[in-house]
Amino acid sequence: MGGLRWQEMARYMAEQGWGVDVVARDFSDVEQMDPTRLMRLHRGVRIFSVRVREPVISQLQKFAWKQIKALLPARKRAKPDALSQNEVFERQGPRAMVRSYHARMEFVRGQIWARTAARLSAGIARDVSFRAVITSGPPHMAHEAGRLASKRLRIPHIVDMRDPWSLVQRLREEIASPIWVRRARSFETRIINSAALVTMNTQAARDAMRGAYKEFRDKITVIRNGSDDEPLPPPVRDECFRLRFAGAIYMDRDPRPVFKAAKVVIDRLGLTPEKFLLEFVGHANVFSNTPTSVIAEQEGVAPFVKIGSQMPRHRVMEFLAGASMLLSLPQDSDYAVPAKIFEYVRFHAWMLVLATPTSATAEVLRHSDADVVDPTDIESMTEILVLRYQEFSKGIMPQPAGRDGRFDRWLQTEKLIEYIESCSATARLTE
Repeated sequence: MGGLRWQEMARYMAEQGWGVDVVARDFSDVEQMDPTRLMRLHRGVRIFSVRVREPVISQLQKFAWKQIKALLPARKRAKPDALSQNEVFERQGPRAMVRSYHARMEFVRGQIWARTAARLSAGIARDVSFRAVITSGPPHMAHEAGRLASKRLRIPHIVDMRDPWSLVQRLREEIASPIWVRRARSFETRIINSAALVTMNTQAARDAMRGAYKEFRDKITVIRNGSDDEPLPPPVRDECFRLRFAGAIYMDRDPRPVFKAAKVVIDRLGLTPEKFLLEFVGHANVFSNTPTSVIAEQEGVAPFVKIGSQMPRHRVMEFLAGASMLLSLPQDSDYAVPAKIFEYVRFHAWMLVLATPTSATAEVLRHSDADVVDPTDIESMTEILVLRYQEFSKGIMPQPAGRDGRFDRWLQTEKLIEYIESCSATARLTE
């Protein structure tokens, strides 16, 4: 989704007469790469890639562990997908040492990439006069590459944080170590100090960053995610009400609340799988070390749940276009809005968004047609599903929640262009 955000922003910028060069991670190991997305880019946009190189110590560790693992009896240890920041500092023991090692390696790996990317950027600049360096993360060490490139080229650095870095509320378990938090804060402080502008994805994230970096609050603002104008596939409907989800079920995106509500609806209305289905595609087959199909069985809705695998973007769009209602699962990050929200608002489908009333997601969708409900409020979730099923049964076609254009990405891109021009003009004045 970060790639999509900048794929489209680059296209809008190029249409406004800007030249755009992109330095990205190498694409050779990307699963199910969709080259048709390159067709959306404006002619003249250039893409350079930098491989991620594994630190020598990590290479040795992986080789040694592979040999040791082959000699050990197979064992399965259940561990959480992620830890909160409080848990990061509280959890001790042997596993904490493993997490500390992986946290260190992530930053070493990131530093190697950042330095290489900065050198490449300086090389590109021999033939081109750049106005600014813009970096987008996660992965947030891209910002360190931008800081180094900005310093070499003596042009403004604009930091685009799609999600918070040191203020992230949950860390994936493998790297959930105090080492990670401290290093993130150290790099982040240095980067924000040197940046001309820092953009956050939501007002909540902006406010949190302004609170953490009070001396730099004037350079921290909001550039939201947005919806694009690519053609949508036509909706294909039948007599089945299809509640659909596309994306990853990980960390905090628990499907149980919607399964519980669906069970009540199914029993109350006497529905069959021919009339009502919950369909998932993407990395959606496991939550918290438990297969999603097992969770569905535990909640009594297994016959009504279908789980597919990853698919190319054009097929995902066809999948979403066939939904009666689109589902966004809960997350406990108050600062972030799931990127899929900005895709969902374009479709002729109702939206069931599980989010707390004070979250950034609820704030963005306020005064829209989306059904936003607290993940713990099973009763309200049930009533919404009943209402939408009854409307579906009457042949009512929902309108896109973003039909008034309020979520359009070009509005955010125009705002960003104004910031870039201002930063560039200020930089020239101070030379």
